Amino acid sequence: MGKRNKWRKSMVLALALAGGLLFNTVQPTEVHAEETSQQMIDKKAKIDTEVKKLQEELTNLQKEIDEKVKVFNKVQADIKEVDTNIVDTKKRIEQRSTILSERMAAYQAQDNTVGIYLSAVLESKSFADLMDRVVAVKTLMDADQELVDQQEADKANLEKQKAILDEKQKELQKQFQELQQKESEMEVKKAENEAKSLALKAQIATKQEEERLEAERKAAEEEAARLRALQAATPVVQATNNNGDNGNTNNTNNTNNTNNTNNASNNGNDANNVKSQKIVVGSGTGTASSGDAISTAKQFLGRSYVWGGSNPSTGFDCSGLVQWSYSQAGVSLPRTASQQYLATQRISASEARVGDLVFFSYGSGVAHVGIYLGNNTMIDAQNNGVVIESLDWWNQYLVGFGRIQ
Repeated sequence: MGKRNKWRKSMVLALALAGGLLFNTVQPTEVHAEETSQQMIDKKAKIDTEVKKLQEELTNLQKEIDEKVKVFNKVQADIKEVDTNIVDTKKRIEQRSTILSERMAAYQAQDNTVGIYLSAVLESKSFADLMDRVVAVKTLMDADQELVDQQEADKANLEKQKAILDEKQKELQKQFQELQQKESEMEVKKAENEAKSLALKAQIATKQEEERLEAERKAAEEEAARLRALQAATPVVQATNNNGDNGNTNNTNNTNNTNNTNNASNNGNDANNVKSQKIVVGSGTGTASSGDAISTAKQFLGRSYVWGGSNPSTGFDCSGLVQWSYSQAGVSLPRTASQQYLATQRISASEARVGDLVFFSYGSGVAHVGIYLGNNTMIDAQNNGVVIESLDWWNQYLVGFGRIQ
């Protein structure tokens, strides 16, 4: 019996020791798990904050663009108002010119103008009749003089209105270029921030999610690198001139614009001060799809430029017109000028054919795009709307041509 009790005591002691050891080994693990969980919560909160900051950067940039769009739209509205005023002034001048011409013809049929009025006075039958005739003659003379004064005032006003229109068009072109430049910068920032955001999220993801996020991050970084490289894109003519060859062609305001006399060449930087090399552009035959795209684009000639517009219901900006026109021909293109540049095959100007895309830069990044029509012309959406215009003035900003594959 004594031996059995001793054995029981030994077993209890052994179990107690085992329980103590088990407790001591599990307890730290539970504490460690608690600490790791809290650390993960803190880490997630920190990463969420960083991701939010990246999003806020883009939001602030978008606000800057939105403010510029408001200014652009205001200048567009101002130009329409001035255009209307000019039309009205010209109409008044023309109507008055007709009246004055008829008066002059009547006067010239008489010996002299004074004789007409003198006869009217001398033929009066009474003093009262004389006074009536004098008043009538004076009224006619005053009316003639008033017409002349109004005509001169309107002609002077017309010159002022034209000067205002010219300044507004230059301002619109400046806003147009700044907006396109800003969009190019925004694209780079979006891609860079997307890559940073994915890298942050990968730090708190599961193994499976981490692999997916890593793949997306690499793709975003590659896109950012390609777009960042485009920021160094320099216009062909500018690059040539910087190498010491100023060329022999002075690209003055072109007069070959088929559908728009007030095109960008009349509104931007003073083209008379731009000396550039003559660029020889090919005019090869386009494909069936490019023909369809061009036919679609031509349907919108004269349509006003709308920033961010990408379909007929909203209107078009430059890349929106290109994307929509080719989509109707069954060809898918990215949304922006920079992305369209990256999505097309580089070709020389001399190899260009109808339907190729032509790209431009104002000094940093690809900011504008049009569809080449051959014969040194393109169709594009610019600050004066959808137009067909010569490349002569645009050559100062030319980056290159792209062929849709």
